[in-house]
Amino acid sequence: MAKVKAFINGRICFQGKEWQETIYVNESTGTIMRQPAEMPSDFVDLKGKLLAPAYIELQTNGDATLMQTPSQNSLEEIYGGEAALSAVKMVTLAPELEGCTALTETLSQTHNIVVSLGHSEADYDTGQTALQAGATALTHVFNAMPPLHHRTPGLAGLITSSSAAPYYSLIADGIHLHPATLTLAYRCNPTRCVLITDAVEMAGMPDGVYPGHAQVPHPQRKEGNRVTIEGTETLIGSCCGLDECVRNLAAWSGCGLPAAVRCATENIAGLMGLRDRGVVEEGRRADFVVLDDGGGVLQTWIKGVKVFDRG
Repeated sequence: MAKVKAFINGRICFQGKEWQETIYVNESTGTIMRQPAEMPSDFVDLKGKLLAPAYIELQTNGDATLMQTPSQNSLEEIYGGEAALSAVKMVTLAPELEGCTALTETLSQTHNIVVSLGHSEADYDTGQTALQAGATALTHVFNAMPPLHHRTPGLAGLITSSSAAPYYSLIADGIHLHPATLTLAYRCNPTRCVLITDAVEMAGMPDGVYPGHAQVPHPQRKEGNRVTIEGTETLIGSCCGLDECVRNLAAWSGCGLPAAVRCATENIAGLMGLRDRGVVEEGRRADFVVLDDGGGVLQTWIKGVKVFDRG
């Protein structure tokens, strides 16, 4: 009979709310299970802390020098054939480019790849056409796209779409988006809001100037979470972690920690079609983070095994 681990005396993050519930884990499979008939073999006392799904880091950006034009390059030319294409899970497209509608249909319907709209100058109607063709997401809303305007809402206006509401990613670092803008976007559709980072290689490093590389061939200055090209105000990226983004959204929007956690877990699982993780429910992997009331990560569990403890 499989050993069972029980997480007791905790508050569970589920569907953006707190729930008082004991979570049982099958230690043989590392998955969440229903309450067993027998006494669990191991107990983890959460002491009133929050138990949430482990955060899912969604990568939505690539090297701008490798961008392709849909009408000029085939999928085989871009990705190198079916075997390589099977590893692709998400593609960001600018829907105004020639050939984008047909490519969106092929990627989403034939290859089951998530198509996200971004790095684009497209207007609202062009974005709507892309959603109808199979696109289901927007990449880092308000960044690398025209600003929201009351007469010409652009791609950012699609977050209010009722016919085919897309998921939309936000960078909650206080650099890419003002807290008021973040709050406005989040409140449009909390069940479709996805938190991402724009973290670059200097994350976790001391402030200072770092060398460039192929993607950014200039010295890079890190000041706090902000990274710019040395001697300019040109933003390269951020050093804000996903856990900090969750805390920022909770604080700035007033939505509370469980609702913010949803944007880094359940909503991402929904966007990517993940059925094995991202939600604290029976049959999913027992990948958890234990949080204090401020959203600080106290512990990390992978498949029911503790891999990090802040102590």
